[in-house]
Amino acid sequence: MEQVQRNVRQIIQIRRYGAPALIVYFAAFLYALFVEWMWLIPLMWILAMFLIFMGTNEYRIMRHVATNPQAIKWLRIQYAMTWLEALLLAVSMTALVLDQTIGLLIGVLFAVMRFTDSYRDHLITMKLKVVEPDIPTYEQLIERMS
Repeated sequence: MEQVQRNVRQIIQIRRYGAPALIVYFAAFLYALFVEWMWLIPLMWILAMFLIFMGTNEYRIMRHVATNPQAIKWLRIQYAMTWLEALLLAVSMTALVLDQTIGLLIGVLFAVMRFTDSYRDHLITMKLKVVEPDIPTYEQLIERMS
């Protein structure tokens, strides 16, 4: 449980410094977009690594709450989808900067993933509620433990 508390404190600290980091990231993104296109590649990879890091923390926190093996399976599927979305984002931007045709094709895959994201989240939440009816959501767990 101590590890869960440490992960929750880490999430709260990241959220505290999120707005200034977002402003710096957005300024660097605009500079890269209008002046130096090659900066888009490392910026998107940084964003992808951050998304993977946040998904890892979410999985670690929620894994300790889930007791049913089926619930842990659904949490792993959600975690794998986070990895897939982050990697598609970074690869699509890299390919878009280097070769527009391949980048657009990968970007279409990323767009389909993002458009179906709410449906997948709803489906996974429903499956989790069927397996473990009293499992809290990630946001409720962060609020409760902070």
